[in-house]
Amino acid sequence: MKPPFLILVSVTLLHTTTASPTNGRIFGGTAAADGQFPFIASLNNPDHQFCAGVIINTNWVLTSAECIFEVTNTSTVLVGTNSQTSGGTTYNIAATVQHENFITITEGDDIGLIQIDGQFEMGDAVQVAEFGDPDGVNATCMAVGWGWLPDWNYSAELQFVEVAALSNADCVTISGVHLGSIKVGDGQVCSLGAEGEGVCFGDLGGPLVCGGKVAGVASYPIMACGMGFPDLYTRVSAYLDWINSHAV
Repeated sequence: MKPPFLILVSVTLLHTTTASPTNGRIFGGTAAADGQFPFIASLNNPDHQFCAGVIINTNWVLTSAECIFEVTNTSTVLVGTNSQTSGGTTYNIAATVQHENFITITEGDDIGLIQIDGQFEMGDAVQVAEFGDPDGVNATCMAVGWGWLPDWNYSAELQFVEVAALSNADCVTISGVHLGSIKVGDGQVCSLGAEGEGVCFGDLGGPLVCGGKVAGVASYPIMACGMGFPDLYTRVSAYLDWINSHAV
């Protein structure tokens, strides 16, 4: 996989592409403890992990609509482990759903669902996520995904990093001209980590966890990964009716 400094492409490309996510990961993360995030799922193709997701019931995973483009008939869902190389249980994919209004990642509605073939076996390491918005502006949250280590090597272990939840107004102000055509509305929530910390494109669909609850699923970083600009998430609370109407 490419190290993240190789994907510093132009802002225009980042803001207009509808192609499959590139391979960046959580920046500046810390290895998660076993069972710390039992609701997270890894979306894998035979040769690589491409996105993350969140377990929402016994056979559905919430993720980014953009991630659905990467799903093939050989894609799988891995749960119950922090490791890409050992443990956990792998499930085949039975169906996918993209939000019907999703066009590009800059337009919003970046939310999707994956149905597994079978049912998750729930336990200490596999649990359904709880949802909730951040507890106010600047609330401490955690971005979670499989990430790059400080030496730019890919980590096979789940990573997390502390970030601050932003108001949409602050998100727009901090992003400035780099926001480009990105829409930041009621269906989004932004976070901000220290420079060198945050999400990147391979972390799409992964959770923003605030107070133990999932507030958002990663859509993409507003600027190139780890550059000290906000990261954009789809706000789960804005889509609960849509989720409940499809994940049945």
